[in-house]
Amino acid sequence: MKKIIENIATWLVALNRKKDKISENINAFLRRGNNGLIVGAVVFGTIAVLSSLNLYKDHGKLWLALLPICLLVILFFVILVSDAYKEKVKYQSRGSRMNLVGFNMDFNERVLRRIYGSLTQYEYLDENLTSFSNFYEVMVLDFGDNDSVLHFNCTQPQLKYILDKFKQLKKGISLKSFERSQKIYHKGNLISAEILSKKYNEFPPNHDFEQQIDSFFDFLGDI
Repeated sequence: MKKIIENIATWLVALNRKKDKISENINAFLRRGNNGLIVGAVVFGTIAVLSSLNLYKDHGKLWLALLPICLLVILFFVILVSDAYKEKVKYQSRGSRMNLVGFNMDFNERVLRRIYGSLTQYEYLDENLTSFSNFYEVMVLDFGDNDSVLHFNCTQPQLKYILDKFKQLKKGISLKSFERSQKIYHKGNLISAEILSKKYNEFPPNHDFEQQIDSFFDFLGDI
């Protein structure tokens, strides 16, 4: 009896795996190209045609019989326009991100010198490799106007928190923007937004560090 139960259980497990595999293959097929739209058109088109035939058979009115087909055509037209719109917006958004030419922070030299002094004082920013001139040029000028880069010595989670503070002060700047600029180094290596976020989630900075960094920027509210 026990052997029979085990065999049934094994069969059910195999059946469930096969079902999941079929489901994955179907989903992959529907996501590929316009396959999902084609399948939908065939299925709902068939339903619409059958509905039209039934309506014509029952009422004998051509305009009424064509109503399901017309509604289906309108529905697919709306779907196509919506997809084209989303693709257009996505393309334009990607294009604007690719056209990043600088961080162009709206800070004067006095403000940046104060932030720079705080970051270097606690050795979060490497003063030996990053002069104030480098810091100013990266944060304010277009990338093409200088060869300056920033070298940070803090941990990656701490660096993400610091960059997030700058990100909050400039609309349109994201963590990915700092990566694409190729102006930010962490201990000799160009930063990766994905890695910074991953490390931050795994080992977030302590509250004392966050308060300290916040204090570097608190004075901006008084300017």
